Amino acid sequence: MNLFNVTWEEVARVIPHTVGLEVGRYVVTAGLASLVVWAFWNAGLKARKIQARTASGADLRREIATSLRSALVFAAVGFCMFLASRAGWLTIYDDFTIRGPAYFAVTLALMVVAHDAWYYWTHRAMHHPRLFRAFHRTHHRSKTPTPWTAYAFDVPEALVMVAFVPLWAAIVPMHDLAIYAFMTWQLARNVAGHTGVELSPVSGKPSRLFGWLNTSTHHDLHHQAPGSNFGLYFTWWDRLMGTEHPEYQARVAEIAERSRTNGKPEGVKVAVVLGLAVAGAGLAAGRAEAARADIAGRWATQGFGSIVEFRPCAGAPDTLCGRIVWLWKCDDPGGRRRTDTRNPDKALRSRPLVGIEIVRGLRETAPGVWSGGSIYNPDDGRTYTGTVKVRAGRLELKGCALNLLCQTQTWRRPEEVIAAVRAL
Repeated sequence: MNLFNVTWEEVARVIPHTVGLEVGRYVVTAGLASLVVWAFWNAGLKARKIQARTASGADLRREIATSLRSALVFAAVGFCMFLASRAGWLTIYDDFTIRGPAYFAVTLALMVVAHDAWYYWTHRAMHHPRLFRAFHRTHHRSKTPTPWTAYAFDVPEALVMVAFVPLWAAIVPMHDLAIYAFMTWQLARNVAGHTGVELSPVSGKPSRLFGWLNTSTHHDLHHQAPGSNFGLYFTWWDRLMGTEHPEYQARVAEIAERSRTNGKPEGVKVAVVLGLAVAGAGLAAGRAEAARADIAGRWATQGFGSIVEFRPCAGAPDTLCGRIVWLWKCDDPGGRRRTDTRNPDKALRSRPLVGIEIVRGLRETAPGVWSGGSIYNPDDGRTYTGTVKVRAGRLELKGCALNLLCQTQTWRRPEEVIAAVRAL
């Protein structure tokens, strides 16, 4: 693990996190879609059912088992991306001060468009007779898809599907939150295409404004007629390459008419519910990002002996470094400015303590846990390893940094300390 500057302790923390993230994302998204279909069934979705057939219990058990296996494959690739990022092979930002919201939005949109092309061509390739059995057969055992079909892949197909993410990140530097948002979006869109009911507010006439977006019927027809409708998000590749099902528009019109005559037009309401659910997931991700980024900024060390500011490290924006910006005692007993007199490098002993990086290369290895970096102690000139945790808005540092910072210390925001003093 030295190649990636990762300890076995970090591995033990990161792997459960990635597994829990991928498995939980699948279970929550597919479960939520199933709940929406059940809740709106008699309120309009029954009339929007795409196939007369209903999936069996055996179908559901197979889909869930194979999807959970795919989620484990995705988690393994996610862990490999963590290692690649640590080694500097991928550039993944964790701070919007490096690349702002505009970069986040543009790269995320480009990633979605590029993934649609990747999906179309790899999906179409897996339908080749020489590849179908090894790559895509399991997914097509679901003749009548359900929300749980979304990740029902053979292992080779799961690898092909997830390979796009590290390949894209190797070409385009990405925000870590953008990658999270993309993975959540692609799963939500995948689940929507497998619900077995038409969720889009279709009118029966080709829409000029939204006609380039795939509907649930579009992908459901692919499960009925595997030689057509290979796209995931958009229809343009199928239309350009002549692979769109010839009856697609007629099927959509039929469902729209059935919905008007036999049920309430609940498509818009369902879309709103699903949109709110996805927005809720994004909000949760934003809160997790905010909690993760709480380490950035200024912290008062225990006893208010100094203030240390954490910012992205120079040349490694996915890591954080801590620099002394203020000392309680700026001068030594002789009245001279305190310098780094204990540094093993004699050339550095004359540099002022204010401005020195005492914490270097911290990376988030679990939610609210930062490790893998080093802590320099100017009092003895030695460098130590350390772990930083964020708990209830306070920072716990384990290791040694200054004479008073050995073992575990709690740091607070300077404004919190000042407010507490004023309250006295």
